[in-house]
Amino acid sequence: MKILLIFTLCLISDGGASKEVTGYAGGGVLIKCKYDTEFTQNTKYFCKRSWPGCNDQIKTGAKNMWINSGRFSLFDDTKSAEFWVMIRELTVQDTGMYQCGVYRDLVINIFTPVELKVKKGESPTTVFYLSC
Repeated sequence: MKILLIFTLCLISDGGASKEVTGYAGGGVLIKCKYDTEFTQNTKYFCKRSWPGCNDQIKTGAKNMWINSGRFSLFDDTKSAEFWVMIRELTVQDTGMYQCGVYRDLVINIFTPVELKVKKGESPTTVFYLSC
């Protein structure tokens, strides 16, 4: 099995810049999403953007355990104030804009945009992506 590790140097967040993730058809990606420590008890989500909103791929209020929903899994690590999203069995149709975020209230949520690109061809089975 081939595994490709991609590490990014995280500088001061620019607040709204999109993070880019590249995966390969048939493989998977692991995406790290950070949040402020004041939101450790809030529900976390990962959704795919589609006009006019964002369709949840997975969301959970569970803490410090993997939650699975189809090809998506989410682990909310409250000690480090970050959550991980794993997507398995990628297809080219998974390409698009996503959001990893925290539900705050009915009106305002906090999120980071993530652009996922899925390529065809011989490639690593799993790509680990560490975002800011």
